[in-house]
Amino acid sequence: MEQIVYRIQAIKAKVQALQQEQVQLQSELMQRNKDVERLKRLIDIQNTTIKQLEQKLKTKRIADGVQSDEPSNNRDLKFKINEMIGEIDKIIALLHQ
Repeated sequence: MEQIVYRIQAIKAKVQALQQEQVQLQSELMQRNKDVERLKRLIDIQNTTIKQLEQKLKTKRIADGVQSDEPSNNRDLKFKINEMIGEIDKIIALLHQ
């Protein structure tokens, strides 16, 4: 009978240890989820910044092309302008929907 009581106490101790570990793991999981969300927001901000910088670079290249009188640059400039007009047309079409 004494052995049974001892085993039950040992099982209770293990259960309590597992419960404490579960609480700790849940806390760690919550912290990691917060970290993941923070990193996702940071990635979104960085992606937005990259897109803005790419647009500025594209604009600068167009401005540099306007200043140049070389025929090849003029052809590239016309292509870029046509591309931008196409994008504007798409945006206008979306606004009318």
